[in-house]
Amino acid sequence: MWHLCGTMIKDTMRQRYLWPLPALLIFCYLTALVMSGCSGSGTKKKVDVSAVEVPFKSIRFDRELLACDTNRLMQTVDSLGNRYPDFASVYFQELTGFAQGEDTVAFLRSLRHFLTYKDYRNLFDTVVKRFPDVKEQDRQLLALFRHIRHYFPEKKLGTVYYFITGLNFWSAVTVDSAVGVGLDMYLGKDYPFYPSVQLPDYQIARCEKEYIPVNVARAIYQDMSPFNAEGKTLLDLMLQRGKEQLFLEYTMPDASEELLMGYTPEQLQWCRDNEGMIWNYFAKEKLLYSTHWQDILRYVNDGPTSTGMPPESPGNIGTFIGWQLARTYLDKHPEAKWNDFVKDTRPAQRILEEAGYKPR
Repeated sequence: MWHLCGTMIKDTMRQRYLWPLPALLIFCYLTALVMSGCSGSGTKKKVDVSAVEVPFKSIRFDRELLACDTNRLMQTVDSLGNRYPDFASVYFQELTGFAQGEDTVAFLRSLRHFLTYKDYRNLFDTVVKRFPDVKEQDRQLLALFRHIRHYFPEKKLGTVYYFITGLNFWSAVTVDSAVGVGLDMYLGKDYPFYPSVQLPDYQIARCEKEYIPVNVARAIYQDMSPFNAEGKTLLDLMLQRGKEQLFLEYTMPDASEELLMGYTPEQLQWCRDNEGMIWNYFAKEKLLYSTHWQDILRYVNDGPTSTGMPPESPGNIGTFIGWQLARTYLDKHPEAKWNDFVKDTRPAQRILEEAGYKPR
């Protein structure tokens, strides 16, 4: 199966204070209480995954494709396909659409245009300049794979294909046990041609290379836990998105929360400050149990802002609320393992009741 995804500690000098014993006990209790309330199960759990074995392999499919001889295109592309049959099939049929149907002549014509047209050649050059190598990305993805295998030993991962599609919006894909990364979607928010393909500003802001492991993790989770939104309530959708955020949180323990949400620090703080207001708005407008997708999908998908909220609100606030709901459930049920919880198929209403989630 293949799945497409269209995601500091500062040292200070310490002074020694001598506390009277009762005051010290009270201070420790209050500190633990505050830390529990602020962090809870949301605190990122760091685990040693250095011994987790992953047959990691990195392939610059973009460069191998560019190296195809256009004078012998049929032979060289056949050779490429024979080396990477599973990914090449998805790439040419689904990601680029060059090989749709049985018309070989049309396929070769489209591919030759892609390899020779000056705008596409400039794109290839830009990708090579931006990513002369992928050592950093390989290191990050290997760490991600190891964390996933630690929590989900049955999940097979290993091969990463780096590709470009001509700004066709494919940022991360899964193909069986392999993943693909569309490097042309990570050329930086200042890349001048993103607006020309109607990519909105809030998505352009995430066309930075630090989002590569985030988007890969999302694609892997969505492949592991496919979810049909049809007939689901906003509460159902928020919990599913919240579980996805838990997956990111635990498999990318060094990533900031704003990176995992795709927010700026200011947007994340706005959500924290207004968590209760958001929840009350959903309840007051009778959205929590609504199944009208026109009304509810906007709250669990990307957007410049959120309907009914102040203009400084970010989009996707339902996902943020779902994340806090999932964290609250794990806080209240410390015996529950997060990697079992994300696979829990019980109704969202029951999870809500057992979590006792009611933000102020």
